Amino acid sequence: MKKHLAILTLVITTAFVSCSDQLDRYPVDSLVEETAYNTVTDLQYGLNAVIGNYNYNYIIGFNSLFTDNTQLGVDNGGQEVPYHNQVLNPGSAAINGNAVLWFSRYSNINDMNRLLVSASTITPSADELDTYNNILAQTYAFRALAHYELLLYYGLDLTDDSALGVPYVDYVSSEATPGRDTVGDVVTRINEDLDQALALFPAGTNDINFATPDFVTFLRARMALETGDNLGAINLCNSLIADYPLADVSQYYGMFNEDADKTEVVFNYDNVQGFDYAINFLWNFSGQGPKFEISNELYSLYDDNDIRKTVILDPVSDIDEEVLVIGKYPINADTQAINDFKAMRISEIYLIRAEAYAKTTQFDLAADDVNAVRAARHTVAVDDVEYDSLLEAIEGIITERRLELAFEGHRYTDIKRVRAITSKGIERSEDLGDCDGAAPCSLPASSKEFILPIPQGELNGNPVIREQQAPGY
Repeated sequence: MKKHLAILTLVITTAFVSCSDQLDRYPVDSLVEETAYNTVTDLQYGLNAVIGNYNYNYIIGFNSLFTDNTQLGVDNGGQEVPYHNQVLNPGSAAINGNAVLWFSRYSNINDMNRLLVSASTITPSADELDTYNNILAQTYAFRALAHYELLLYYGLDLTDDSALGVPYVDYVSSEATPGRDTVGDVVTRINEDLDQALALFPAGTNDINFATPDFVTFLRARMALETGDNLGAINLCNSLIADYPLADVSQYYGMFNEDADKTEVVFNYDNVQGFDYAINFLWNFSGQGPKFEISNELYSLYDDNDIRKTVILDPVSDIDEEVLVIGKYPINADTQAINDFKAMRISEIYLIRAEAYAKTTQFDLAADDVNAVRAARHTVAVDDVEYDSLLEAIEGIITERRLELAFEGHRYTDIKRVRAITSKGIERSEDLGDCDGAAPCSLPASSKEFILPIPQGELNGNPVIREQQAPGY
């Protein structure tokens, strides 16, 4: 009997061991963390997905809908109206809701961190080394960009190193509940990631559809301006301006029509057939009409001989009826409105330097940079601007940024950055009809809405950051 029991036990034990082995095996077509990245080619596919999933639409849409650059469109049926009405709360769930930026960027960061962890387990061959290093460089550069954008919108005060910023996440964890790091810590770690990228870029990295050494310099120039490092911003801008010309009138037109010219583009987000974020449809319906239009005030600021006035206005507009359709990302010959997003342009660098010059009381140099941009955009000679005070210079530079960078994701953060100087928040023109109905005509400079609230979903799952919500929410 004991013999039979021993045999039975052996059979049962063998069965359980075999079953356990089976459970520990992954199907050959299963894509999980352990099987996702095995080669440098796998890492390249992962990087392509990381960059492909880096969606700018929230930033582009929010900076126009929330501010004075748009008015309600004639065909709007309620789409994004709460945002246009400047309603911000932790539970905002609209297509352009503030939760989108938080969760999408931290999702991007998680993908980047997983890519870096997997890359550490792969040893490239000599022939693969440049590709491998570039993958790492791209990942570090985009992780820095993602954290910068989060800091820009959710940080409490970018000019105070000790103020609360955002969590800097450089690890993989499904259980971590990170709190906010200080602004100074976040800036330091952004720069550390950018240093890593610079050290890893293969010689000759210059494809503007990806991160490059100039991408790094550009991002640092933006960050220097936002954090109050004006001399640093000037020096960073100098190096880029030396290498990139401003687009002339015809080149500027081509840049925003059929993506035909990239003369002054430093970083270009390449939308393509089959993988396109459809920027045009942030404001326009497909085959119908506008959800949101160019504000009457913004349109009135352009001179008739300014090529930007031609580019910004869709030809289907009816000026007599004041239907001003946004046309900066046109339908194009393919009729599908596939447009690249020119995320970094050298004209912005001129205007960053102008603002930094103004803040260091170098008003003549500030005016020179603004005049350079104005001259490049007009079909005839225009009078030069002059500045005699900080307030005059900042108001003039921010107006020029409004004209140059309209619908490119800057208006909200521009107003936010200089409101301590101008004492102005968002002001829509009531006289021109830009705040009809429930749309407010003004948002005071002291408004809590100049810092985005941490979304409710994060507060629910993260007890640490729950105690660090932005003031007023």
